[in-house]
Amino acid sequence: MYQSLKPDAPAPQPSAAPLRAVERDPATAAIPKRAGPSLLASVTPFVIIGWVRRFWLVVVILAVLGGFAGYAAGTMIPPRYTSYSDILLDPNDLQLVADDLYTRVSSGEAQLIDVESKMRILNSISVLGRVVDQLDLTSDPEFADADNAAASDADKRIAAVRTLSDRVRVSREERSYVVTASIWANTPEKSAILTDALVSAFLVELAAVELDGARNASDALNQRLAELRNDAAKAETAVVDYRREHGLTANRDGQLSAQSAVQINSQVDTARETLIAAEARYAALTSGAGGGSQESETLAQLRTDYATAKQKADALAATLGPRHPSLATARAEQTALQGEVDQEVSRIVEGARIDLQRARDVFDQLSNAAGTQLGSVFSDEQAELELRQLERTSTSTVAIYEAYLTRAQQVAERSQLNTSKVRVISPALAPIARSYPPRTVLLAAGGLIGGLVAGLALAAGLGFLQYLLAAKRPRPTAPPRMRAA
Repeated sequence: MYQSLKPDAPAPQPSAAPLRAVERDPATAAIPKRAGPSLLASVTPFVIIGWVRRFWLVVVILAVLGGFAGYAAGTMIPPRYTSYSDILLDPNDLQLVADDLYTRVSSGEAQLIDVESKMRILNSISVLGRVVDQLDLTSDPEFADADNAAASDADKRIAAVRTLSDRVRVSREERSYVVTASIWANTPEKSAILTDALVSAFLVELAAVELDGARNASDALNQRLAELRNDAAKAETAVVDYRREHGLTANRDGQLSAQSAVQINSQVDTARETLIAAEARYAALTSGAGGGSQESETLAQLRTDYATAKQKADALAATLGPRHPSLATARAEQTALQGEVDQEVSRIVEGARIDLQRARDVFDQLSNAAGTQLGSVFSDEQAELELRQLERTSTSTVAIYEAYLTRAQQVAERSQLNTSKVRVISPALAPIARSYPPRTVLLAAGGLIGGLVAGLALAAGLGFLQYLLAAKRPRPTAPPRMRAA
């Protein structure tokens, strides 16, 4: 049944066609045998694109969900509408009168400080309170605190002011006196109404501040005016009573006994006035009132130099350390100028003292001479001198009273004027589009793009995770099959 081969029979020869190994599955061949650096090196952009294509449904779902989320945010978030108003805060007020009650600001830094102060008034509690009272925001659900419905009116007003304060924004461009005020609300109309009310309350508050200052000054002048009126009346009454008691007429010419006595008395009067002026000057200098600055140009210049040096030192102290050489130099210059000012003041005071002593000596000499020459003068001469003294007192008192009276009337009229140059150059208008959140289309597009990016990342992550699991799974090491080419 079986036929054995012969021993000398030749062995069967292989086919002429060459044999080659059978290729593996590409999905399996791309996976290295073990995880390691070669595993990450085998991840190419084409492999990642394959992962994304495998999980395309995840990408689409997340993109759609992101778009719906953006659309929902745009429709569900309460909108905010912001209106703006531009105000020109010119620090140079109108000068309606020559001798105004308020001083004019001249330096640029002082003008900026004035503008910044007015900006602070714009969002102050007083201005916001005026807006709350004008628009009755305590009963507005948007500003009222729903949790404190049983609170008092004062607490409701405070809560409305705080809410309004959080919505107000005031800004100023650099190198400009134009200030922009803005308020946001849930509706465009209410935003414009709030901004206009804020600007109107600000203008009223500025006028009230200026009016209160003028009124306070007028009250102080009127209070002092009553005292001066009484003093003037007493001085004039004293002159009339003294003239009546001594029988002196209004015309005093020819009442002296001799021409020499008239001349001496005239010199005595001049010496007395000189002495009073010298005493007043010396008292003003020794009291530290700074009267010497009006008599010495050197002292005025030194005070100006000292003020400049002090301002420079204070500016350096605000930016440099206490041991900085520039600051030390500025302080030394300030100290040297202070010493020169003190020396000049001492020199002026010494000169005033010498003038006072000289005036006192001259007055004493003339008084003694007048006492000698007036031995034969009528008995009413002394009364005449006293009368003139009373008249001088009366004249000066009346002059002071009239000056205060004129000034009080000017201040009273000044309180009726508004010299502020604050002007609204851009009234508030109802905004067309909301300021927050962005438009629904933009939110939906942003959500769609965000969801797409998240879907791509998740798809790539899922593909990479599957890739890692496949790489770690053990595989059989069977030899490759051979087949003919």
